[in-house]
Amino acid sequence: MKLYCSATSPYARKVRVVAHELGLSDLIDEIECDPFEAPPELLAANPLSRIPTLVTERGEALPDSTLVIEYLQTRGRGLTALPRGSKRWSALRRAHVAEGVINAAFATVIEKRRPEGIRHVAFLDRQADVIRRSIAVLDLEAAELTHEPPSVVEITVGVALSYLDLRMPYIEWRKGHEPLERWYTVFAERPSMVATQPPA
Repeated sequence: MKLYCSATSPYARKVRVVAHELGLSDLIDEIECDPFEAPPELLAANPLSRIPTLVTERGEALPDSTLVIEYLQTRGRGLTALPRGSKRWSALRRAHVAEGVINAAFATVIEKRRPEGIRHVAFLDRQADVIRRSIAVLDLEAAELTHEPPSVVEITVGVALSYLDLRMPYIEWRKGHEPLERWYTVFAERPSMVATQPPA
């Protein structure tokens, strides 16, 4: 399998953590690329020019992290399945809140690439508010997050918090969120998280 990715992309990191947890990392060749440069090899696999994109052994291209993770889970074992019943919806909501943190942080990074004079300050402020509110929700539900083995929910939360440390340390998400900080301190030491740690 080929995985078009970037070491700093939180979306790609989710896939890479899942692959590691499932014991599939050795079956995947990671191809570092910049989707904003639209490299031809990536475009051939994904006309959206987005990462991560996985090309399976059959040559099928999966152009989204959610699709890739769903596919990888058919190939390996090692993640906790989402619960059934009402708890399933709570777990999925946590995953979507964490995904929202990633989306808001990534949008902030992209906006800050614009020249300072034309940055949309109100947009940046809104993303910061989204992140702070979402962190507060995740902190209230930190007791529901597990460590061993994790599910896609925990992986999404862990990657989101790590991405804030990487790109938006000024948010200081740990302040006033001790339960979430305690959970993350342990989760960040998982071999899958250490192996996929982006460069500083």
